[in-house]
Amino acid sequence: MPGWLKRKTEAKNLTPLNDSIQSVRYVVLDTELTSLDHRTNRLLSVGAIAMRGPSIQLGEQLYRVVNPQVSIPSETVVIHKLRAEDVSEGEELEPVLKEFSQFVADAVLVGHFLDIDLKVLQKEMRSTGHTLDNPAIDTARVHTWLLRQGPFTEDLPVRLGNLDLATLAKSYHLETQDAHHALSDAFLTARVWQRMLHSLQAMRVDSLRKLLRIGGA
Repeated sequence: MPGWLKRKTEAKNLTPLNDSIQSVRYVVLDTELTSLDHRTNRLLSVGAIAMRGPSIQLGEQLYRVVNPQVSIPSETVVIHKLRAEDVSEGEELEPVLKEFSQFVADAVLVGHFLDIDLKVLQKEMRSTGHTLDNPAIDTARVHTWLLRQGPFTEDLPVRLGNLDLATLAKSYHLETQDAHHALSDAFLTARVWQRMLHSLQAMRVDSLRKLLRIGGA
């Protein structure tokens, strides 16, 4: 067993690895940050929505804006659209992370280019005495794997290079709305993930163990 997978099997909140991917509780998440510099960035907002297998649980969702107590670079405001006055009314970090930890307990985390979200969440959680050790799936990695399992086409290199969320949504015939809003992007990713789960099941990727080997973050 690879070392990274062994560490995930020892995680406190880990769902059994032999569970069917059609029955696992997922929490699909997205964050907005002060910047993409992982050395200095801070959490601005987090959106998350639960799924049970491919079923999106619309009644189980979370969205919080955080006041990071730092100035926000003006060039990032045009992306996430969180103005200084919006952030000044945001919640304190510690209670948001406590609520988030409770929300994701015993769930497999799912996100698009999830490493970015995990890095800032783990950094912020360490600063407040929380931990985040859930198994995690990156939809960009899963999509790459699915493309490589399919038939070769002349545009495959282009498709492998265009992995942003909007492009993936279009390939699954999904409309994009409110881009770079954490909850909207989490919901869009959940709908993409819903379609991926059906494709994975058809290709006999039927357990969490197999899924983590393909798309583990």
